Amino acid sequence: MHDILILVKMLEVSSIMKENLVSCEPNCKIEKAIKLMAKNDVGSVVVERGRLVGIFTERDLVKALSKGVSLEAPIREVMSRDPIVALKDESLESIVHKMLERGVRHIPIVDSEGRPIGVISLKDVVRKLYIDCGNI
Repeated sequence: MHDILILVKMLEVSSIMKENLVSCEPNCKIEKAIKLMAKNDVGSVVVERGRLVGIFTERDLVKALSKGVSLEAPIREVMSRDPIVALKDESLESIVHKMLERGVRHIPIVDSEGRPIGVISLKDVVRKLYIDCGNI
């Protein structure tokens, strides 16, 4: 357990984040975003227009479907706006704190100008800790 705490404090986001950014524009149809998620085996799509404007996650999809929103609707109607973000040099401890505090499983990573450069998911965090701690 002590090893995990040390790792969480030492690791930076850049060592874990997925750099293959899966993204779309705000006018992208929900159906297209779902296909992007499936094709890339990810749980979120970053919504951008030169800068981050939102994130569309599995949770957003469930909420949209429960409200009867058409899959032809633009993603901007159901995405999470102004998501919590992180910088690539932040510590894993900071990310875990943000995830727990805000109840989210995906955090876009942005550069100093707010442009998305990656995503880190709860799954990424768990995988890294599991591998680095010798498959606990």
